[in-house]
Amino acid sequence: MEAKERAELLQRVNGDSAHVMQIFDDETRARQSARNSSNMLDEAYATGVAVLSKYAEQRDRLKQAQRKALDILNTVGLSNSVLKIIERRHRLDKWISYIGMFLTVVIMVIVWRWTH
Repeated sequence: MEAKERAELLQRVNGDSAHVMQIFDDETRARQSARNSSNMLDEAYATGVAVLSKYAEQRDRLKQAQRKALDILNTVGLSNSVLKIIERRHRLDKWISYIGMFLTVVIMVIVWRWTH
């Protein structure tokens, strides 16, 4: 299309065709430079959009990991409190057993003395 326009203008011009060619070449270079710049801006925009979408994905993954970590910590905290209750109950049961053994021995000694 540009070549066709160039040929038409050259046929109309009666003067120096080199000067006209120089003007067309300059305009063609300027148009090509504008196209290249536009393409580069489009690529930069696409890259920016891709980076932002990746950041959003990473943010979602990190939020999920944080939720899981908090759930685990809550579970561990609950487990620690349950373990403390179990240990306390175990100590109490141990003392009840010792007291029961002692009372059994005392009762056996009393019964043995009473019968002999």
